[in-house]
Amino acid sequence: MMLTPTPAQQNASDESWVRSKLIGTWKLVSAELTLRNGSTRAMYGLKGQGFLIYSADGFMCAMLMDPDRPKWANPKAPTQAEKASAFDGSYGYCGRYEIDAKHNALVHLPEVSTGPGFVATRQVRPYRFEGNRMTFSDTVNDESEVASWNIVWEKVS
Repeated sequence: MMLTPTPAQQNASDESWVRSKLIGTWKLVSAELTLRNGSTRAMYGLKGQGFLIYSADGFMCAMLMDPDRPKWANPKAPTQAEKASAFDGSYGYCGRYEIDAKHNALVHLPEVSTGPGFVATRQVRPYRFEGNRMTFSDTVNDESEVASWNIVWEKVS
């Protein structure tokens, strides 16, 4: 006789499957915004770089940057303008994460961030897996010029 799992058991197994796919290091493939006028814009330049790491103990860390952002004339003493340019061309945060397998969403809970307003927020990342890639994408429901965003990661092996 075959037993049908309860909804709670099914969610637990789905979460376990997601966790098994998720744990490890991911390298940025692309990060793009789609604007309301239909045009697209790279979030971290045309050659954006980044890493996203998920650990088995429930922590994550993400760092993204535009590798073509201006270099500092004197790396030991950057100007305020150079510091601002470096900040504008990168973003990073780390903290705990939750898996909401029922809604195909990861929730990042930043405890540290380059942007102070990100700390202690819930950053929902709707996801889908395709082979060795994971895509985050969602629509934006505010008054900004951005209609949606799409970030593609590839598992580092």
